[in-house]
Amino acid sequence: MQRDRTELLLREPNLYKAILVLALPVFGANFMKAFNELVDTFFIGQIADSVLAQAAVSMTWPVLNLFAAFQVGFGVAGVALVSHMLGAGERERARENAGVLLVVSMLFGALLNLLLWLLSPPVLALMGVHGQTLELAVLYLRVRSCELIFTGIFTAFQAVRQAQGDTVTPVALSVTSVVLNIVLTALCVQGLGLGVFGAALATVLGNAAVAPVCLVLMFSPRQPLFLTPRHLRLHLPVFLRMTRVATPAAFSQMLGSLGYVIIQMVILSYGEAVTAAFSIGNKVSNILLMPMIALGSVLAAYVGQNLGAGNGPRARRAYLACRNMGLAITIAGCVLLFPLRGGLVRLLSNDPATQAAAFAYLFWVLLMQPFLSLFQNYLGAFNGSGHTGYSFLITTLRLWAIRLPLILLFRTLTDAGESGVWYAMTISNFIILLIGALLFRRIDFSAGEREPAEAEEADVL
Repeated sequence: MQRDRTELLLREPNLYKAILVLALPVFGANFMKAFNELVDTFFIGQIADSVLAQAAVSMTWPVLNLFAAFQVGFGVAGVALVSHMLGAGERERARENAGVLLVVSMLFGALLNLLLWLLSPPVLALMGVHGQTLELAVLYLRVRSCELIFTGIFTAFQAVRQAQGDTVTPVALSVTSVVLNIVLTALCVQGLGLGVFGAALATVLGNAAVAPVCLVLMFSPRQPLFLTPRHLRLHLPVFLRMTRVATPAAFSQMLGSLGYVIIQMVILSYGEAVTAAFSIGNKVSNILLMPMIALGSVLAAYVGQNLGAGNGPRARRAYLACRNMGLAITIAGCVLLFPLRGGLVRLLSNDPATQAAAFAYLFWVLLMQPFLSLFQNYLGAFNGSGHTGYSFLITTLRLWAIRLPLILLFRTLTDAGESGVWYAMTISNFIILLIGALLFRRIDFSAGEREPAEAEEADVL
């Protein structure tokens, strides 16, 4: 199996076939996660006071992402470093890095759990959440904080497996977690009437169920890249190198989440129905974005291993193939969902005001998807080549230098209302692609001898 994955990453001539084989399992797992969030939204949208409940959950997600930023950053670093070492044939160094990644992920998970539990009330109050919405948001966020050690373990496991080209095993575990989560959400929210507490508890239990399996597989001698107890140490040179690679991605996630905290504050000022609508639109957007994220994660492994093996031209062709597939899938999905958006919002909320706002927002969500597809491919190329600083730059500029100023301008200088937020998001997604294209030109794909078959490159243009 490992040999098959290596063939797909380094030698399979049909890049479209190879990328699809590796990306489809990742897409399946990501789709199930996004579908699970949609199921949560559906059940919460049917309860009494659904507007307050959906608004409360919507206000918590950027805070949760803010505290999980370091897990994300070290996951990106793990894929980049381990894939480079495997591509260069340095298996023992790859195991050493995998061990450090696991230790760091678990320690950060425990620390972040404690901090988020303690800081949830003041942070949410500072965001402008008040009354019953604040009570529901604090309850939801405190319960969800308990999952961070489990998601840390899974993030480390997934990064190590993706660096090896194994997209199937993380998917199987992720789907198991999601299916369990969906069943528990239906039981807790609708069956037992536990509301947002039940939705949060179901998510934590679903994540906790697969963490022991991840640990068993990471230490199993039957696996191609297994750990031993001696790898579980914070080897300082490895940790510092990993931190240097992880820091841009982590701070990018942190600044992004902090920016979305501000956006959520602006949206909350337009009312809780608009806040609930924003949550619904984002859940639909996540469904559409899942194929792009899958292609981006596979692209990172492709670029990392091929650059590590000295085959830069193949790494560049992998980017082109992912770009073309991503655009095709995104456009097809948007065309399919556009006439169905009215029925979709009615399914996800029982409140007429929320439905109207969500219907308007979904128009812009669908319009933005091709931009987001190209953006995800740039991130995959930057992360896989070790240029995580470029990923940090474009994500930070998009939010802080373009989107937030535009949102504030629309709010203060126009009477566009909440539509100003949707306009600003669309404009920022377009402008950042121009910057991403300029940075992409700075990646050195000239490593190794260029392959003579120019026709192969033409296949992905």
